[in-house]
Amino acid sequence: MTQPPPVPAPVCYRHPARLGPVVCARCDRPICTDCMIQAPVGWQCPECVRQGAKTSRVVNPFSGATRTGVVGSTNPTPAVIGLIAVNVLIFVASGFGKASVIDRFGGLSHQVLQSDEYYRFLTSMFLHISSNMLALLIVGPAVEVMLGRSRFLALYLIAGLGGSVASYLFTPAGTVGAGASGAIFGVMGAYVVLAHRRRQPMGPVVALIVINLVIGFADPAIDWRDHIGGLVVGVALALAYDYGLRLRQRSQMLSLTIGASIVTLGVLAIVVKAVPPGHIFLEFN
Repeated sequence: MTQPPPVPAPVCYRHPARLGPVVCARCDRPICTDCMIQAPVGWQCPECVRQGAKTSRVVNPFSGATRTGVVGSTNPTPAVIGLIAVNVLIFVASGFGKASVIDRFGGLSHQVLQSDEYYRFLTSMFLHISSNMLALLIVGPAVEVMLGRSRFLALYLIAGLGGSVASYLFTPAGTVGAGASGAIFGVMGAYVVLAHRRRQPMGPVVALIVINLVIGFADPAIDWRDHIGGLVVGVALALAYDYGLRLRQRSQMLSLTIGASIVTLGVLAIVVKAVPPGHIFLEFN
């Protein structure tokens, strides 16, 4: 049986002989590490910097090993720092996770169903702060470098919604869910996909996913359904986004990225409307 040909890795649009693991934040074209320039709006290529990017302070931020898009060798990136800051601020503003705030804004299936409080799918993602933020700090920068800031943020938020929807559908009625675990699992799943397609090391992140899934199945206090929902959505979006990055025409690249995001959100919305919570009850404990 013949094996399918390997998917070609993206190449730098300025240096076709070099890999392009990083996406310019302005034009969304792949660039190599030698073409990376840090501007106030993220990683940019030299052409975008020259064509009017905000250049009040432009520096070459990191040397080779810290901007490779590999976990453990990629410095913190703007979107990751911003997400962590938002989570910390909301955690403090919520009274450090007060039960009353969790009950009011956390994922609660019967409240969503009876009162149309769909905002809970989003707000529940920002109510807890724990090792999730550490995992985001470790894995997130590599994914942001490989996908670009806008795609990374879209993947984080949509994967988080996917986790919230899975928790809504499959947990017992009256269970309150909170935390960014779905989004974090989406980011970790995305890294595995992207690293595999770029032939980069992925073993530590695979191990991290497996260990956390096992812990989630063993501990009744952990919502493993949220983990799996975020993981599935993160993997699916990473495949779509990365395929789009390999397209030569920018219009096709953007169309695929936006289309995949909208379709995923649409599927989640249809599932929420069509399937009542608790209709399918999953329990391993």
